[in-house]
Amino acid sequence: MTKNSFKYFYLLIFLSFFSCEEILMVDDISKEEVVLTAPGNNIALSTSGVTFSWETVESADKYQLQIAIPNFESPQQIVVDTLVAKNSYTQQLNIGKYEWRVRAVNSAYETAYFKRNFEIINNDDFQNNTVILLTPANNLITKTALQKLSWNSIIGATGYQLQILDENNTLVKEQNSEALFLNFTFDEGKYTWKVRASNGTAQTLYTSRLLLIDTKAPNTPILTSPVNSSSTTNTSINFQWNRTPVSGSTERDSIYVYNESALTNLNFKDRAVNPYNKTLTKGTYYWFIKSFDEAGNQSARSTVFNFIIN
Repeated sequence: MTKNSFKYFYLLIFLSFFSCEEILMVDDISKEEVVLTAPGNNIALSTSGVTFSWETVESADKYQLQIAIPNFESPQQIVVDTLVAKNSYTQQLNIGKYEWRVRAVNSAYETAYFKRNFEIINNDDFQNNTVILLTPANNLITKTALQKLSWNSIIGATGYQLQILDENNTLVKEQNSEALFLNFTFDEGKYTWKVRASNGTAQTLYTSRLLLIDTKAPNTPILTSPVNSSSTTNTSINFQWNRTPVSGSTERDSIYVYNESALTNLNFKDRAVNPYNKTLTKGTYYWFIKSFDEAGNQSARSTVFNFIIN
């Protein structure tokens, strides 16, 4: 065996050992069982909206759900093949016979599939359908006032009713629509938006989400200590500043400390709560505070103060 061959051989051994070490750090779930809860086996349903649910498997990262027409032995079509992080999933399906199965997976292992059969015989229980909202995400906090409110279709629906309510539960917007979305420009504030479907005679329950619109930047911080152009022999510096909060999303402050007035040589920056203490070495420092909020707004930079540690 040549010298290069020996190197290649030992490299393969090393990589193999490293890969095994990675796998050993992941729990082996291959023998676990996924317990399906709903819909029950061989059940007949009178609604096109089906919510599939199962018990969680410890150490599973996701679950692979598949739905076939009419079964997996002789499938005419695989209508759903998806990975989901939660232990439930809602899908609109046409009248017909189906088989569904679920397996748990993580980064190194997977369980066997566990399956059940069911049939949708009609859509007489239209009111039991659930409208699945798509965008924006639930509890979104954003500075973008124009939002596309969208949702999935319900089989048999002739229209949808959308309502937008403010944090005082006052109706801001109500609209009937055959479309599956509405572009709406929100004012500042917290909102609930909700949608239900109708087939002309029956209506589903509303499905709702929360939304916070915050377009206002935080106020500019005002520095107080250490005083500008001051000097000290103490290396433990207690930074202090003032800022009046703005109503809306959660605000935070960040401190920036430099070693020269051009503000190009950053000594450190950090998320800071007033007062903020930091131990520094002797030298000259320039610092400022900038504020941010959860919606993505940011304040103007504060004035720049400098101080010397002798």
